[in-house]
Amino acid sequence: MATWTIDEPRKLTFDTVRRLRVRTVAGGIAVVGTDDRPTLEVSELDGPPLWVRHEDGELEVAYERPGWPGPFGWLIGRHRRQVAVISLAVPRDCEVDLGVVASGLMVSGLRAPLVARTVSGEITLAGCSGQVEAQTVSGAVQAHGVAGDLWAHTVSGDLTLVEGGGTVGARTISGTVTLDVSTPGAGDIRVTTVSGDVTIRLPHASDLQVQVQSTSGQVASAFDELHREGRPALRSIRGRLGAGTGRLQANTTSGHVALLRREPEVRESP
Repeated sequence: MATWTIDEPRKLTFDTVRRLRVRTVAGGIAVVGTDDRPTLEVSELDGPPLWVRHEDGELEVAYERPGWPGPFGWLIGRHRRQVAVISLAVPRDCEVDLGVVASGLMVSGLRAPLVARTVSGEITLAGCSGQVEAQTVSGAVQAHGVAGDLWAHTVSGDLTLVEGGGTVGARTISGTVTLDVSTPGAGDIRVTTVSGDVTIRLPHASDLQVQVQSTSGQVASAFDELHREGRPALRSIRGRLGAGTGRLQANTTSGHVALLRREPEVRESP
């Protein structure tokens, strides 16, 4: 086992990293998948030193505080300033687990499972093809080109997914949810909000069983194939698109729901 105590900007290089675990408070964390050797670079550090451990392919970066009671155990003694700006390059098949308080998280180019948790920082994901779990309280979640399954939970943070291709599970209280799905019928889409609005854009030709409803909000659809139902305590749209191989379920209490339809793709003649 190799360990380092980092109290100033520094760069480290490793031979093999199969699992990455990061626990910090404020600042920023950037993780990118690479085909080169794994590296860790601390470009800014304000507060106590960081502790780095590398053993049997597992890389851990955290503050030295034994006996944390949970993923946010460092909140004990949070009056101390703890800012760290960290960049990591890891193999694309490296499993990543990130837990921070007020740091922004940026992750791209991974094929392995990813867990990203923050309280108030923004989570940005790009080109990830493994299963992704993103959790935040007030920060936003922005995902582009996430081909794997995505599970996102927020309280007031917004969720935006562009060109998603796998199963999507989104749950929020007051945040808005905007999904632009690129692959029709590739997986299930489940969205739940209390007061947050939901906008979902689907391909012109989709293969989905659709059930969308709001208790007091408005529900709109650009798909004539879907049937509208309206009752005093519930507004809903349901039906089947194409072969109905996937499922789309969106439920909200007071938020509005809109289903949009992409224009058909025009193929150029050879």
